Amino acid sequence: MGTALLDMSMSLDGYIAGPGDALELPGGEGFALHDWFGDPDAPAGTEADLRQFAEITQAGAVLSGRRTAQQTGHWGGDHHAMGVPIFVVSRSAPPSEVADMPLVHYVRDVVEAIGQAKEAAGDRHVHMIGAGWVPAAIDAGAIDEIRIHHVPLLMGGGRRLFDVLARPVALEILQVDAAPKATHIRYRVVR
Repeated sequence: MGTALLDMSMSLDGYIAGPGDALELPGGEGFALHDWFGDPDAPAGTEADLRQFAEITQAGAVLSGRRTAQQTGHWGGDHHAMGVPIFVVSRSAPPSEVADMPLVHYVRDVVEAIGQAKEAAGDRHVHMIGAGWVPAAIDAGAIDEIRIHHVPLLMGGGRRLFDVLARPVALEILQVDAAPKATHIRYRVVR
């Protein structure tokens, strides 16, 4: 079964979105956390950046929270043309436009959603993005690895990835890949 890999770009002070982040303004004003790869349909950057981005596109499934899925328009029903199932963690029913997106699946429980995504991914990883559902998933032991693309930027406010956790969580560094626009660090969650 695949690896559940939380994969996020983050500022040095722990923010994944800046002040003013909203449905109409994903990431907030001046959002620059994804500049390390540029346009997802034509990524650019150093060899390290491109290697990291290529790993994202090798996922066997995608998992996000409702907010992220809505901000991206559910990626038009196909996350950057990867052709893999997209699981959305949400306690609410999917919006009507999702009915025409056969790859998009809304699941109420985060642990169940991760389990379904891992099963769908087979031996490939699950590319997981978002923040609201992360503390519950970590607390349940459902996240296997975390990859942070640490961007050399201090945002001073916004939306944090690990705002409130039930307990300390030990991590083991698996890989560090430094580049000018981001330092890519992959961790294993120690259980």
